[in-house]
Amino acid sequence: MQTPKNLLSGTSYVPALDGFRGMAIVVVVISHYGFGHLIPGGFGVTLFFFISGYLITRLLIAEYEKSHRIDLGRFYLRRVLRLYPALIFMVALAIGFTVFMGCGFQPGAVLSTLFYYRNYYMLYGGSTAVFNCSRIFDITWSLAIEEHFYLFFPLLFMALFRRPKLLAIGMAVSIIAVLVWRLRIIATDGLTELTIYRIYHLTDTRLDAIMFGCLTSLVLYLDKDGVYLRRVSHPVVFAGTVALLFFTFIYRDGVFRETWRYSCQGLALSAILPAVLYAKPYASLKNILSKPGLVTIGKLSYSLYLFHWVGVSIAENLIGGPRLTVAWLLTAVPIGLILSLISYQYVEKPTANLRKRFGSTVETTPTEFTMESSPKTFSETAVN
Repeated sequence: MQTPKNLLSGTSYVPALDGFRGMAIVVVVISHYGFGHLIPGGFGVTLFFFISGYLITRLLIAEYEKSHRIDLGRFYLRRVLRLYPALIFMVALAIGFTVFMGCGFQPGAVLSTLFYYRNYYMLYGGSTAVFNCSRIFDITWSLAIEEHFYLFFPLLFMALFRRPKLLAIGMAVSIIAVLVWRLRIIATDGLTELTIYRIYHLTDTRLDAIMFGCLTSLVLYLDKDGVYLRRVSHPVVFAGTVALLFFTFIYRDGVFRETWRYSCQGLALSAILPAVLYAKPYASLKNILSKPGLVTIGKLSYSLYLFHWVGVSIAENLIGGPRLTVAWLLTAVPIGLILSLISYQYVEKPTANLRKRFGSTVETTPTEFTMESSPKTFSETAVN
């Protein structure tokens, strides 16, 4: 059994993390292409959130151990360089599309996208009732949640990391608080369409998914003897957490789905992800997630996330009718894929090299991987 001792001593690339990300984006894209009634697309977003928090925390710990400080300026600059080039490319295309479709230039939609308050603007400043050309910007709602989280989390980390157990308690309390807040919203406002929309999209009701990832990283760091890893990789515990995850997909009670579902998924991922990455009994799963095809999809995930929705929006407005028709798919899929590849090759990769000048350890090319990789290695992949 590998143990997480000296977990943060390196920054080696772990392909399986990109494999997890690839799995997440496949789920999201397929659900948007018309299989949402069969594929849990929302879980793909939750998995993105968890991985993001998991990796960011590891990076902050590594930076603090190396220099005994966190350079906030460089941290936020890396975030800008990571997100904005592809986002600006997407926004430019979206503006052209809305003007072409007769919606005109919409400053509210553009500003809410560029300044990461799209999730709140969708609820309080725009229409949620009909798919119209301005909805092309809506895919950035989840990016808004991440950026809201990263405005305050490094400050919390800096304030409490010298007392890491207190930091862990604070993380756990925040996770519980978000669950209580969701329960209160349902108890107060009822299980309405608007309430469901609010809980799914807003930062105050979804940030616990990111915090679950952060807490898992911190627990692995503090657990020098590997007790946590041994427990979550025990066959009974691992099977139980996998069963819990599948239960969240099949149990359709409305209150559960809008409250406990997200907490149960975060709890399950807190066991499944470290077990798969670092426990020998699950090496076969890690090998599957490290397959070059899935890893490549993971590397493309940010561009795929943005631009598959551009394809969906164009198909919705030009083709219309139900999704999954030949004409609809022949419009949405090629447009989304081509734009994603263009964005990754000519926008993301060049700026990745620039990010390295400010401390990023981003990996943009496939790396040979062996199962001898130890849990002290971690992947910055597409987060920092």
